[in-house]
Amino acid sequence: MSRNHIRTAVVSNHGRTEVRERLASAGVSVDVIVGKFDLDRYGQLCKPARDPMVVAVAQMGLEPSEVVCIADCSTDELAAMGACIDCLMVGGFSEEDLIRSLGSNPAPEPDSRDYDSFRVPVMGIIGCIVGDTLGSRYEHSRTTDYNFKLFPSGSHPTDDFLGTLAVARWLLGDRSRESLERSLSMMVNCHPRAGWSHRFRNWARSSNRVPYGAVTNGSAMRVSACGWAAGSLDEALDLAGRSAEVSHNSPEGIAGAQATAACIYLTRTGHSKAEVKKYIEDTFGYDLDVTVGEHRQRAIHEYTCPVSVPQAIRCWLESDTYEQTVRNAISIGYDADTVGAIAGSIAAASPGMEVPQAWADRCFGLLHGELRQLFYDFCSAFPAE
Repeated sequence: MSRNHIRTAVVSNHGRTEVRERLASAGVSVDVIVGKFDLDRYGQLCKPARDPMVVAVAQMGLEPSEVVCIADCSTDELAAMGACIDCLMVGGFSEEDLIRSLGSNPAPEPDSRDYDSFRVPVMGIIGCIVGDTLGSRYEHSRTTDYNFKLFPSGSHPTDDFLGTLAVARWLLGDRSRESLERSLSMMVNCHPRAGWSHRFRNWARSSNRVPYGAVTNGSAMRVSACGWAAGSLDEALDLAGRSAEVSHNSPEGIAGAQATAACIYLTRTGHSKAEVKKYIEDTFGYDLDVTVGEHRQRAIHEYTCPVSVPQAIRCWLESDTYEQTVRNAISIGYDADTVGAIAGSIAAASPGMEVPQAWADRCFGLLHGELRQLFYDFCSAFPAE
């Protein structure tokens, strides 16, 4: 099927070896086979789940626009392949872009984690995933209704929580700049449709990842793990700054991450809301007296740290429970998943504002494969309760 520079890929829920044999018996040749264990390894949070197009794109390092479905096979050829073929794709990509580790298709290492006895925590980075998931359906279908429907159909974690898990993986490792860049890049390439900004996606896929001075709220949305891994306020600020500066190296981008991590660290270590508010205002210059109602009326539609972070903090300051916090955040009416993730992260560090257990269990159930493993490992290493 290969023609000139065009290479073909087949995606199947069967193992690579079986697919290769079935194709060979049908007299069909392809360049890349993505098999069952590849699908498992690249388990997707996108809709539909385990989208073979997404997996193929991740495997080949392509932009989604560079991969198209084709009908190069005749009906007879497709019939000969039988049920082992789920989707046939082709993309133009160079030899060096091709994944070189396809090999023989061994099964993944068994996961020995005891998920059955794992009680999903109701404090910690769970606050980020729940706030993100609750806001996911309202990012583009904006609402200012405080009593919006919880968990409408299709609610799912987005780039906010995936970025958080990438930072969590970095914190569990050697904490070098290179490992953070690699972790973020891996997360983007494995989950390209999670909602990443165009500039960040390009940064993650670049061979020379140069910070691009972003002031956007991506640095704050992914930082919550730093507030839990830190042993002091100074360490929380240092980790947050380092987690931001690989991409968001503007003063605003770094400040947004540090302010969020500081809120989490201070409230989880017993400081009152009044103390946290004063520290954030004095240190970062944010105006935290603007009420949630005023934020709704102002309707400032910017994805920046100077807008989103004060909004999220104010949503927490005005609330007595986790649910009130995320309802405030999402009903501001703009960038609901990110403001929900940031506000939810702060609330889930506050004693008495724990995530409802049913919500925590539901969102943990949306994680699969490596994402579930990362969440489990971080919560085990840095228990919040």
